[in-house]
Amino acid sequence: MRQRVIGDDRTTLTVSELCLGTMNFGYRTDEKTSFAILDRFAEAGGTFLDTANNYGQWHGEAGESERLLGRWMRSRGLADQMIVATKVGARTLRPGDPSREHWQGLTREHIHTDAQTSRRQLGKDRLDLYYAHIDDRATPLQETVDALAELAETGTVGLLGCSNTALWRVERARGIARAEGRPGYSCLQQRHTYLLPLPDRGRHNVITEETLDYAESDGLHLLAYSPLLQGRYAGRTWPGTEYGHATNTQRLAVLNEVARDLGASPNQVVLAWLLASQPAIIPIPGASSIAQLDEILGATELTLDEATMTRLDEAGRTELSPAEVTG
Repeated sequence: MRQRVIGDDRTTLTVSELCLGTMNFGYRTDEKTSFAILDRFAEAGGTFLDTANNYGQWHGEAGESERLLGRWMRSRGLADQMIVATKVGARTLRPGDPSREHWQGLTREHIHTDAQTSRRQLGKDRLDLYYAHIDDRATPLQETVDALAELAETGTVGLLGCSNTALWRVERARGIARAEGRPGYSCLQQRHTYLLPLPDRGRHNVITEETLDYAESDGLHLLAYSPLLQGRYAGRTWPGTEYGHATNTQRLAVLNEVARDLGASPNQVVLAWLLASQPAIIPIPGASSIAQLDEILGATELTLDEATMTRLDEAGRTELSPAEVTG
């Protein structure tokens, strides 16, 4: 698998072009199956894993994904070879009740305490990439920025990032860190896929054209979660009301045509499209079986030429009105 370099002027990480999402490991995906998936991913050259301190709390105890990854890395002797991204901010403070009103938020205390817990659970001396998971507007942004910077300055974490955050808040946090000469966000993880979501003023967790422009001009690394829409490209169900955008009927048709032409699956074309996009985007697909993972890995061997990329990018644009095209 090809490798990419992400980082800032302080720290860089060499990571695989695919990042394996492990949200369901340890409960929906049992440990034996999870270990087999991780073994296959590593065998294929995968070195980048994504988890969070709250994963597992919907069906059991928060942090089970981190603990499972820690057990796997120790058993395989891979703690130093694997790059693990984890997150803080959405762990429930009331075990058994993961409702948002009980989430920990992004105070200094929770950021520092849970960084140590995540290090212990993962069995790593340093958290390679640490995300502010969900924006917390009840905590002063300065406090969050300072707390994360302190962890980076002491070597507790490598790179810093955020997820599910409005773009203006990302820039404001980066501006605070920049003005003080301290480590700030270099990575942004948002939801992103080939189909276009409907505009929603209250939705701050998707990559938009503005996000792409900002990332390219300001050196921000983009990572895309839910790139395969939980299997919906496989044709089991329409992607849902969130993806009722006028262009998507045509985009889905073109996606399927390209997949047939290339002898690939729609899932593979979506991932290959993300991998070939500019600015660079690292997809974070998840797998619950070896078969699913092998399909995902097949995307790394799929080459989309310039004409195919243009065909995919332009699909559905003629269905937009002039006002929609110009924004």
